Amino acid sequence: MNLKQIFLSLFLFSQIVFSQNIIKGKVIDENSKPISGASIYVDNSTINTKTNSNGEFELDLPNGQYNLIAKANLFENFILGINATDKKNHTITLEPEVISLQETVVQAMSKEDWLYYYKVFLKLFLGENEAASKSKIENSKDLRFKYDKQTKELTASSRKPLLITNKYLGYKIEYDLIDFNVNYKTNYALTLGTALFTELKASASQQKKWKKNRLKSYLGSVNHFMKSIYYNRLDEDGYDVKRLIRKDNPDYIKYKENLAFGGITNEKVPPKIITYLINQKVPYDSLKIVKNNQQYLNFKGLYSIEYKKEKEDLEYAKQNGSSLIGNQLSIFALKDEEFLKIEENGTYYHPGNLIVEGYFSYEKIANMVPMDYKIEAD
Repeated sequence: MNLKQIFLSLFLFSQIVFSQNIIKGKVIDENSKPISGASIYVDNSTINTKTNSNGEFELDLPNGQYNLIAKANLFENFILGINATDKKNHTITLEPEVISLQETVVQAMSKEDWLYYYKVFLKLFLGENEAASKSKIENSKDLRFKYDKQTKELTASSRKPLLITNKYLGYKIEYDLIDFNVNYKTNYALTLGTALFTELKASASQQKKWKKNRLKSYLGSVNHFMKSIYYNRLDEDGYDVKRLIRKDNPDYIKYKENLAFGGITNEKVPPKIITYLINQKVPYDSLKIVKNNQQYLNFKGLYSIEYKKEKEDLEYAKQNGSSLIGNQLSIFALKDEEFLKIEENGTYYHPGNLIVEGYFSYEKIANMVPMDYKIEAD
């Protein structure tokens, strides 16, 4: 299959027509008074509207499960999980914005410390590649950092949404940061938030570059991978999934025991952990279960994912001590062996239950395209 055929296959797959649904609702305050001009949007998408003078709104959505975000000045944000096929009218009550006493006390932090933590934040939030270098947080001074020396945890917060201009993909992103946590004891980093995308305007030539970059960012992404699992298209879409075993190296244990008993050795220190792949095709029922037409990732252990239709970035290879560029390799697992619900639009719940390593963790917010992104044909 040549490149043109591959693209045509992807384009036709992305154009599958789903039933459209009109979602209706009303936004009110705690006194049941309508809130006009409230923003309503589907998380991680370009789909948005505002309430009218009666606090009412309508959205047109394909089938699927979505997080609907409602927000207005002086009110706390509200997240409503909806199914697009549910025809009931949704009433959303916004609570007055509350600022805790802890937030009113600003911790003393030097400019040098703030800049240090901000660099850490940028690396783990936007990434370290070309897309990240062409993205900018316009209101970075709204970020607050806290480092706990006892737990060795770094957290970040912002009362205002982060306004991100991404000139690599051509989007303006309004990102409400819910949780940002880095645990240096476990080397586990978590970023959670809601995002509204708006397309930037530019010349035709710039739009063409953005179109190319969006396709590159989408293919091989977690969202693309989830859609491939949902539609049983892993092979067609270029994914090779294998069971991965990671365990303590018995040679390392013997080496440590030898040193503990006064042994002297000139041998090279063996690796602490050994990892190997099970070279067998992984059936879909080893990855997911289907209940009442709903699909859930449900597995134990680790899986390796090789995306064979796109090479890794050179910068990524260099970071891993190699000058050779290979296929994109990632590892994924479920936190505490939880279920993870996946939708036909590539979204999954709860995001915090998915653990990724490798290339999936390399590409971050700067490479994220909206959930309603569709591959465009030239």
